[in-house]
Amino acid sequence: MLVLSRKEGEKLRLGEEILITVVKVGADKVRLGIQAPSNLLILRDELDVHEIADVEQEERITLVFTQEVNQPATKPLRIAA
Repeated sequence: MLVLSRKEGEKLRLGEEILITVVKVGADKVRLGIQAPSNLLILRDELDVHEIADVEQEERITLVFTQEVNQPATKPLRIAA
């Protein structure tokens, strides 16, 4: 494990596409900002990856159907599987 010290406003980069910014440091927690591609799933370690993926899939499908029924699509819709 790599352990780094960072102050508020400082950043670190993971690869070419992920940027993590220390937004705020408090007495008992740190706020982080994460810039990453939208297709990258970012979860807190205590969350179950399979449950989140199932919910995300349901939300994507619901969103696509809502757009198709209520608003005519101006461009082809992409369904992420």
